[in-house]
Formats: sequence, C-alpha cells, structure tokens
Amino acid sequence: MNPYTPITESLCKHYPEIDPADLVYSKPPSADLGDVALAMFPLARTLKSAPPKIAAEVAEKVDFGPLVQEVTPTGPYLNFKLNRSQAIRNIVSTVLTEQSDYGSSDCGKDQRVVLEHTSINPNASPHVGRARNAMIGDSLARLLRFQGHDVEVHYYVNDMGRQIGLLVLVAEELEDLNFEQILEAYVEANQRAEADPDFAEKGYELLVRMEEGDPEVQRQFREVTDLCLKGQLAVLERLGARYDCFDRESKYVRDARLEKIQEALRAKDAVFVDEEERLVVDLSKLGYPHEQGRYFVLMRANGSSMYGYRDIAYTMDKESLGADLNIMVLGEDHKLYAQQLQLILESAGHKAPESVYYAYILLKEGKMSTRQGKVVLLSDFLDQAAALAVARVEEQCRDLSAEEQQAIAEKVAVAAIRFAVLRVNPNKNVIFDMEAALSFTGDTGPYIQYCCARIQSILRKAEDKIPTTPSADFPLEAQAEWQVAATVAEFEEALLAAYEQRNVAGIGLYALELARQFTTFYHECPVLIAESEALRLARLQLCQAVLQTLRNALYLLGIDVPEQM
Repeated sequence: MNPYTPITESLCKHYPEIDPADLVYSKPPSADLGDVALAMFPLARTLKSAPPKIAAEVAEKVDFGPLVQEVTPTGPYLNFKLNRSQAIRNIVSTVLTEQSDYGSSDCGKDQRVVLEHTSINPNASPHVGRARNAMIGDSLARLLRFQGHDVEVHYYVNDMGRQIGLLVLVAEELEDLNFEQILEAYVEANQRAEADPDFAEKGYELLVRMEEGDPEVQRQFREVTDLCLKGQLAVLERLGARYDCFDRESKYVRDARLEKIQEALRAKDAVFVDEEERLVVDLSKLGYPHEQGRYFVLMRANGSSMYGYRDIAYTMDKESLGADLNIMVLGEDHKLYAQQLQLILESAGHKAPESVYYAYILLKEGKMSTRQGKVVLLSDFLDQAAALAVARVEEQCRDLSAEEQQAIAEKVAVAAIRFAVLRVNPNKNVIFDMEAALSFTGDTGPYIQYCCARIQSILRKAEDKIPTTPSADFPLEAQAEWQVAATVAEFEEALLAAYEQRNVAGIGLYALELARQFTTFYHECPVLIAESEALRLARLQLCQAVLQTLRNALYLLGIDVPEQM
C-alpha cells in the first residue's frame, strides 16, 4: 500500500506519458520542507526538460486533491505537505484490513519456485558458519511465499564422496556411533587419510563400490548419512529452518542424462582424457576466458564420478520440475564452481539455477573448517545464546514461571542469532558478538521483540475491544505520529526491494527503523491517557498497525514475537 497513490494518479492524469514506476517518494531532509518529497529526474527525462523547470510546472498546473495541502518546488524536487490525518488514517486502515498479508504485493502469484539451500555435508554436526546458508535460504523461502509464490524447498544430501567413505571406515571401528561423535570421527578420518595413503585409498575403493551398486556399501553409506542428517535437521529446526524435499546425491550416479551432456561437450571438442586418465572438460572451448578454473573433472581414472558430474544431473533434475524460478544459496567460495557448472549446462541447452551468494561467519582465527575440527558447533552456540537469554528474561519477566521464561528465552536466542546474521548484507562477513546481539537495546532482534511486547502491553491495558476500521474522526497529525505511520507505509517497498535483490538484509534494517520510530512516538504521544477518546482510539489503532507490520517483518526473518518480555 502506497499512501502517495493519489499523488501518483494526479501526475499520471496530467502527464499520461510518464510511468508510475518511475515515481520514487522519499522523506525530505527536514520536516520543515514537507512530509514527502518527489524527485523530478525521471519525469524530466520523459518530458525532455530540466528537473527544476518540471518541478515548478507541476506545482503550478497539477491538482493533487484533498490529500495534499501544499506543494513546493525546491530545485529538482517537489515537497508535499499532506493532510496528515487523512494520510495516516488510510495507512492504518490498510494494515488493519490486510493483517498478516500487509506488505505483500503478490508479485509471485501463480509462479512456482524451486529453492535449494543449506545442503550441509552429512559428516558432522553443523557449525555456525554453515548456519548462514540455512538462515538466508529459509528467509528467502518465507519472502517468496509472502509475495505469492508456490515455493518448494530442497535439501541436497551429499551422501557420496570420499569423505563419506572415510567416515564409514572409522564408523566400522566404533560401537554404537551417535550424532554427537560424528565430528570427532570425521576429523580422525581425515587425519588418518593424510598420514596413511592406504587408508585414504580404502575410502576411494568404498566410493567405487558404492557407485557400482554394492548393497552392503550402500547400506553403510546410508546408515552414516541418515544418522548425521537426522541430527543436523534437529539442530536446524531450532533456528526455524524447514525443508520440503530431500534429494540424495547417490540418486544421480550414472544418470543416463549425463551421456547427453558428454555428447554436447564432445561436439564442441571440450572433453578429453588427461594424463591421469580422468575425464575432463576444457571450459575454454565453451568460452571460459581464464586459465584458473579452466579444467573441470567429471570422472576419476577408476571410473567413479566427481561431485560436479553428479551435481550436473541434479541440476537437470530440478530444471525438469518446470518451476518459474530455480534458486540455490551458495557460499561465496562456490562462485567459480557455479560458473563452471553454468557453462557446461548451457553447452547442452540447459539453464543453470539463479545463485544467491553469501560470505561467512568468521571465528577470530579465520574461516571455520569441519575437516580440521576448528568450528563452533551451532547446537553449542544456540545453547549458549539460550542460557544468556534466560538471564536477561529473568530480569525482565520476574512475574512469569520458569517454564514461561525458558520459552521466551529460546525465542530471544533465535532472534538474536538470526537478526544479527540476516541484517548484514550477504556479501559481507558476519563477526558475531553474542553479548551485543542479545541486548534488549540497540540494533538487535531482541530490541524489536521488546518493542512488540511493549505494544502488546499497551493494547492489553486498553482493555476495550479496538475497532478494525478507523473512524472518520482520526485526529493524528503530530510529527511523531506521522513519522511512524509513514515508515509503516514504506513496508511494501522494502519487501519489493528485498525480493528483487534476493537479499533480506533490508527487511531487518526496516524493522529496526520502525521500532525506533515507534519508541519516539511512545515517548512523545501518550496513548492510554490521550487528551480525548478519539485521540486515544486513533493512537491505539496506530499501535496495532505498527505491531502487525513488525510481526510481518519478523516472520520473514524467522523470528517469533513473544506476548511479553
């Protein structure tokens, strides 16, 4: 909902040649200039005139109706002073009508999306660095669904490869291997493989037998990967991540469609057998311009396939689902790999998925490594966050039972982690500060949750049932009232930007700004003891609109809103 639609309609009626999408409204640098500003640069391009001249002409000739009380040209901008009462009433009415749908432009209606994310190797408990993939992917899925898409979330289970073979070898030597032992076993397996070439070779031999269909080896691989996957999903579920489909890498071994890929590559003279008798693609034959990354190995000399070869078949499988959008979330170190995959697929007439990349959550010592065992496990991280959150919640909610405090603390812990990660642009690293992230003040998820709890407390204290339709007498026009309402009105635009950029960081920043604006309103505009009943009711409805907008924003970030804090 755009409260400035009447202004847009008036402009388009007077200048039918302009595109409404070119009209971008913003806040003036000073409240003295007006309530909203409109840049004239897009109109100037269309109308072939200088922006200041267009601004002056529009101010003189266009009738903007009762919403606009005054319009002033200021250089290349038009500044509008609005009938705030009418504008705020329109905003509040829209939010209270649309409720949980508020902010959606329904731009994905009747479109299907296949979204693959997380896909942690089933060889260890997930560490914090890997969790960023799950959080970004889960929030993208929420946003795509919110915009009307039919979304199917896929998890690619990497149940092949030497690393699984090595883990199977170690698992054979242990009794009753459980999920908590997986990481230690995996680290030991890699250390032994580095020190003992014969042990490493046994891992490759198991992989070959797996590909050849040895039922006993397949059972061993399945047992280890199922044990690990079940444990990983239990940890990820604490973060709120959910999946619809689990696609096993082993399904794509010797996939018949890969022969077609080889045929297309041979037709372009792009495939050869190297000195190690591996089947290799020369990507320069497909237009790849660099020496680094020029060669892509499909199969080993022993006939076993490489991960990338199986991934080609998997990508073709997802493409065959016929979705309108095919998206995958990848770490930034996979960019080259994704480019290589794209070239090979396009050479055979297939379309690669749209990739969303992210940088990593870092330890002070550098990037985490499962293979080396240098990780902070996500389960431990969540436990630590929940324990610290309990202490914070106990201070705030002394009148609640221990069980209620624990339930709130878990929500606060998840909010702290998800918000601290998701508010950062994916192309930037996240260095996590647990103490700061759990603060009820500052730029944090718990601060926004606390703002929501404060609003709910106000609404409970009002006691009477608040109408969902604002009355004609809606006397809101103070600066703080306008600022918070105008920010509410920007929600749909913020979501559209996040949708188009496949980047939910802006939603987090938006929620922070709205919470800050509400705090100012709360301190400057008494609600329950307002000067008149009409003013009290109008402010209560504005509170409801802010709460609903924050709920919707936090839902997209995977954050629950406690009733009280």
